[in-house]
Amino acid sequence: MNIENTGVKIDPFMKIPSLGVGAISQVNVGIDFKDTLQPAKFSVSCNLGQFPCKIQPNVGELLTPFVMDETDFDVQKGKLSGMHENSGSFSNPNLAVHSISEKVSDTASLSLCFSTESNTLKFSAKTISKGQLLLLTVNVASTIVVTVNSESVVFGSMILKNITAALS
Repeated sequence: MNIENTGVKIDPFMKIPSLGVGAISQVNVGIDFKDTLQPAKFSVSCNLGQFPCKIQPNVGELLTPFVMDETDFDVQKGKLSGMHENSGSFSNPNLAVHSISEKVSDTASLSLCFSTESNTLKFSAKTISKGQLLLLTVNVASTIVVTVNSESVVFGSMILKNITAALS
């Protein structure tokens, strides 16, 4: 296996010494994307030559759910305003709150925080490598407003794009 230097860390996987005709073998590849959206590039070698591989991470999979209560959520959101905040809105295509929660969870690894505000969903997560906080607020009415507050401006804008696409 040859690894290209793309800023990600790939743990070498076990070499397969021999593979018969029609045989199948599986190995696990550990990849630390280091909180970037850069693809992991490597090549797999065999007697027929080298075959390039590229694995592109989904930004939602670079997060890990982070449980917090509403008070902490609101305090942290206040700290992550300004350039750390991205928002977008669109007409509600008749989505119920539970459907929105499900679609958000399918798009990114986020933890649903309890919210006392009606028709408001709050989610939290941290990036896997650096532990940077990401908060997502969805206000549901005839117009859906999605707001992302994140220490990582790039992550915030990408999550907003993905969540908005999933909901509209």
